Amino acid sequence: MYDRPELRAAHAAFWDQIRSELGYGPQELSTPTDLPAFWRAPDLVLGQTCGLPFRSYLWPDVNYVCTPDYGLPDCPKGYYNSVILVRNTGPLHEISDLSRRTFAYNEALSQSGWAGPITYLNMLGIHLGAGRMTGAHLNSITAVIDGTADVCAVDAQTYRLFQRYDPRADLVREIGRTTPTPALPMICSLHYDPTPIAAALRNGLNKLTSQHRQDLGIERYVMLDVATYRYVNTPPSPDEVFDKN
Repeated sequence: MYDRPELRAAHAAFWDQIRSELGYGPQELSTPTDLPAFWRAPDLVLGQTCGLPFRSYLWPDVNYVCTPDYGLPDCPKGYYNSVILVRNTGPLHEISDLSRRTFAYNEALSQSGWAGPITYLNMLGIHLGAGRMTGAHLNSITAVIDGTADVCAVDAQTYRLFQRYDPRADLVREIGRTTPTPALPMICSLHYDPTPIAAALRNGLNKLTSQHRQDLGIERYVMLDVATYRYVNTPPSPDEVFDKN
């Protein structure tokens, strides 16, 4: 889920280690465009999905493998949260300033781009004015930078990588972080036993070079109960939230 060009060598090296541990799997990682079909593919050896599609419809059709822990600040192991971003030179400085503002989100089935921040803002009694779907976290940040949206939310690991690699990092400012929820789960087809795959992830991670491990930012893999994902709150869809605006 963090397929930046700068990380492809580290991802490829990691997959080589995982495949070596497993003793099977494709030679190279795939980069699917149709994620729902990819996640449900009967030959899926290993994939990563988002918590919202996992709890909404995927969990009966796939095996949960484990969850990466990115060591994010103020998050339990295996959890993450969303960073709420505004333009660095704009007039918004506090969460309370977001009322009636335009919110850029990647898609309606995103935990970190939609469900997490909307649940958090609703809890604070803050109601946005309009929504703009962008298709990707980086597109949402771009919308804030170019002024077509006032605010966006991206997951904390995406933001960490954005700060590391993107020269536009100083054009946005963080004004808050949402309540942590379980991070993006690793899954496989029901045709595969998830236990050896989880072991291969852990062992493969331990065998990576320190540079590749630092690049990926994964500190460990943890096991979370599927129920932990299923009981996370899901807010109304963007159409329902913005239908009167």
